[in-house]
Amino acid sequence: MNTISYVFGKNLYLNITNRCMMACPYCIKRKWSNKFNGNNLKLEKEPSSKEVIESIENPKKYNEIIFCGYGDPLVRLDEVKEISKWIKDHDGKVRINTAGLANRYHGKNILPELKGFVDVVSISLNGATPQEHNKLNNPMYKEESFNEILNFAKEAKNYIPEVVITTVEFPGFEVSKVEALAKKIGARFRSRPYLDENEQ
Repeated sequence: MNTISYVFGKNLYLNITNRCMMACPYCIKRKWSNKFNGNNLKLEKEPSSKEVIESIENPKKYNEIIFCGYGDPLVRLDEVKEISKWIKDHDGKVRINTAGLANRYHGKNILPELKGFVDVVSISLNGATPQEHNKLNNPMYKEESFNEILNFAKEAKNYIPEVVITTVEFPGFEVSKVEALAKKIGARFRSRPYLDENEQ
């Protein structure tokens, strides 16, 4: 059965696709067989906007409604816009978690289309150089991906109130290097714990 939305803490998470621009070997969807906190996030089919909206019910119940499943939600740009507009119309707060490659994926600057619908965009950047990022994440666009992500973050500041760059605390990884990149762009920075099989 498809898990379209799930509660974690005081937030509601929306699982709208399993497709992604990355094939990260450390991704917990592989280590945890698409499960998270008792939810099976493997989608048999991608839900329609109507199905997602019906699963939300009352947006005001949550601190944030976050597009974050086991794929990159911006693969489904039209659905993200439609759902986000509905959430905002019903006084909810919207956050999108993304790999930051949507502009390259769609072949255009998609950020103006999100203006007014999205409060926060959280961009995952795991690697401090094009080579390191390519090695750690297996991105669709190889070493070109690194600068694509940085440019996406810079551009996002023109359309989205809060831009956050996040990185995973890999053993031996110098998180401070990514923090410096975020500071240079003018984005907020947040590190995330490295999860393993024992931390579901």
